Amino acid sequence: MGLKILYHHRTQGRGAEGQHIRCMVEALRALGHEVRVVSPPGIDPMQTVQSAPARAAASGERGAQSLMSWISRRLPDFLFEIAEIVYNVPAWFRLRAVLKAERFDLIYERYAFFLLAGAVLARSHRIPFVLEANEVAGVPGRNRRQTFTRICAAMERMLFRRCSAIHLVSSNLARRAAAQGVPPERLHVAPNAFDPEQLPAKLDAPAQREALGLSGRTVIGFAGSLAVWDRLDMLIDAFAAIAPRHPDAALLIVGDGVVLPELKAHAARIGVADRVVFTGWVPRDRVYHVLNAIDIAVLPHSNEFGSPVVMFEFMGLRKPLILPRLDPITDVHEDGRTALVFPPQDRPALERALETLLDAPDRRQALAEASYRLLVDAYTWRRNARNVLDSVGLADADPAQPPRCAQAVSGSR
Repeated sequence: MGLKILYHHRTQGRGAEGQHIRCMVEALRALGHEVRVVSPPGIDPMQTVQSAPARAAASGERGAQSLMSWISRRLPDFLFEIAEIVYNVPAWFRLRAVLKAERFDLIYERYAFFLLAGAVLARSHRIPFVLEANEVAGVPGRNRRQTFTRICAAMERMLFRRCSAIHLVSSNLARRAAAQGVPPERLHVAPNAFDPEQLPAKLDAPAQREALGLSGRTVIGFAGSLAVWDRLDMLIDAFAAIAPRHPDAALLIVGDGVVLPELKAHAARIGVADRVVFTGWVPRDRVYHVLNAIDIAVLPHSNEFGSPVVMFEFMGLRKPLILPRLDPITDVHEDGRTALVFPPQDRPALERALETLLDAPDRRQALAEASYRLLVDAYTWRRNARNVLDSVGLADADPAQPPRCAQAVSGSR
């Protein structure tokens, strides 16, 4: 008989965070367990099919989700953090009602700053409490600056003391949690994942290249939210430096974001606008078709703590990867075997990696196959779900069928 698991989160349930929630829930269900999802009012991540790269204005937000998005975007940082603290009150009542009505074997929560209600109730009901963390207090380079850092850190220490296990997406985060006194046996490095089964049955790369005006080109590509810290300006500069020696190469940048107009202007200013394609926002049902047009996938930069979902998507699509040497990358990849890894923000090293793969199709294929095998063996959502249960001694039998998180449309139970 399967377990009854309560999954609690405080997100808007869209983008990469929504994908993470859906995939973990479906993986746990595929392992034979019943999962009840408790979300903020009006939010149901299991009904959402948004994923990066996406455009906020096109995400179909309405009702409570639209209100949460407005609060996130418009409130000053200090007011937003006060709202996060106050959220413990409705969360406590909502969770208490659920725990009174049903008995659960495990509470699994996605970490959110200042959120303590779930951990407090788990302890009072003597239920194992597992936390998944994509960030911790004080990490550098967040999109939103923290104001009440000391209060956040103090509440985080209280939270960590109440966890049966903590699954963090990178070794960088695990070190930060250990520095707060969390026993090592409770810490587990759990990068993001991808299930290749969720890819469309038919992906036609030549047809997609033709639709993008890239027929006959070797396509270097990036996909994401086009944030400043992605350093896409460096990628465009590196491409411009090697472009004269590789007349058949082109650059494809998939996604939308605040820096898109600036990037277009930059490509025109340095004379490569005719060889750089910007897709803008791509509808969710077309994302993997567009990504499949890429021959060499590049993340020019990332942050020090987050596990990039798109990296695993490229692995599932069998794309050779060029990646910055950061903890969330080297937690997964071995340089030269499953990816080419270069020192962060080292443009000459990025240029050398690009030329290495442009000049060696066989090397591209070998890297792509090794990366795909690594994904299948170690970084699927089903494996992540099993590891969560293992960490608290609740492992169960393998699922009869692999989860298909992207296509799954189900209720919150």
